[in-house]
Amino acid sequence: MKTEGPPLIVPHSEREAEERPIFRKVLLIATGIFLVVLILSYLWIDFPIGDILKGRWESTPAEGDLVQLGGYSITFENNTLEQINALYLLEQENEFSLCLRGKKEGNNYRIVSYYIPKIYQQSFNQVIFEPCSEDTLIILHTHPYKSCLASSTDFEMFNKAKFANPEVLMVVMCEPRRFSVYGAENSEAD
Repeated sequence: MKTEGPPLIVPHSEREAEERPIFRKVLLIATGIFLVVLILSYLWIDFPIGDILKGRWESTPAEGDLVQLGGYSITFENNTLEQINALYLLEQENEFSLCLRGKKEGNNYRIVSYYIPKIYQQSFNQVIFEPCSEDTLIILHTHPYKSCLASSTDFEMFNKAKFANPEVLMVVMCEPRRFSVYGAENSEAD
């Protein structure tokens, strides 16, 4: 007498049994890569990492009292760099601006003094100030920490200043002793 029972289970071939774990590994790796890309895209969009990296690449640290810019340089004399650095460290809550004076000798800007222009409005990420005098060699203003790129508003102000003095430079100070320089031959402002 024959009894009916559960259907007979035929084992898979050895090859199919080996493919299943490989498929799982590939799926797991692909899912991991997708999640990493998702997290990085969130960080890239939500935090200004791209701007920070580009600003880091574009900016130049001072070495001693010198900022070397390829064919151009800025030399700070009379302890002006240390004074500017101290102001930067004191004024972390607001941007500020300085008008740097000195002498241009060939491709070297020698800074011997500065003054603070009249400031109309300032906040953490903006400063509105009276234009610097025509004898100003460098218009310096600060940006929040590690935000080294000049904004379109910065360039508008700079172009007006450049009209009055074609040799003026715009400098963005974004960290202690770190600067982005615009207006020299090797900058994007020209």
